[in-house]
Amino acid sequence: MSIDIEAVKRAMGLPKIEQCAIFENALLHPSYIYETNLPRQVQDLKEKEYRRLAHLGDAVIGAIVTDHLYSSYPDLNQGELTEVKQCLVDKTQLAELADELNLHQLCKLGKSQQGQTPETQVRLFAEMFEAVFGALYLEFDRDFARSRHWLVERIREIAADLLEDEEDDEYDEAAFSHQVTTRQYLDMIGLYDFPDMWAPGDDDY
Repeated sequence: MSIDIEAVKRAMGLPKIEQCAIFENALLHPSYIYETNLPRQVQDLKEKEYRRLAHLGDAVIGAIVTDHLYSSYPDLNQGELTEVKQCLVDKTQLAELADELNLHQLCKLGKSQQGQTPETQVRLFAEMFEAVFGALYLEFDRDFARSRHWLVERIREIAADLLEDEEDDEYDEAAFSHQVTTRQYLDMIGLYDFPDMWAPGDDDY
């Protein structure tokens, strides 16, 4: 039932792992735990610890992402900070981070989960990434700055790309609103025969 800690260490870019048992808890999915011959009480305790690590990781990831966006993008308002944060901590995004760490190869899944498509396992691996990050946070002795550095190195480019895409969308919308006349807009949506009844001065859409 043991996890390959050396492989985990390499995947996460760590020089060493002191608290091996915590990472094992994070990488033993409950679907696997309940297929072992361990006493039910032990199985329940292991699942409980897995869920606790995922809960911890989720909370710390949210705090780190918020802190990073706040300090790195002073021009963003509250709504923009919230929107970008939600994109960065989205289950799909976290599952992609899990894939980058090869968690699907490092973890142990039960037979019921083996062979599933990536689309059906998004939530599973998003939660596992949270659990592994919770383990990392504990490995770092709850050092927020050190944990922040590790995570930001992996999301920095993603955040920059998200903000760049938003700026491009805003530019396109502004260009559209200033360049398309009402007649052109009606033609675009197929109302070719719609009478020209708008008043002078209303030509810009």
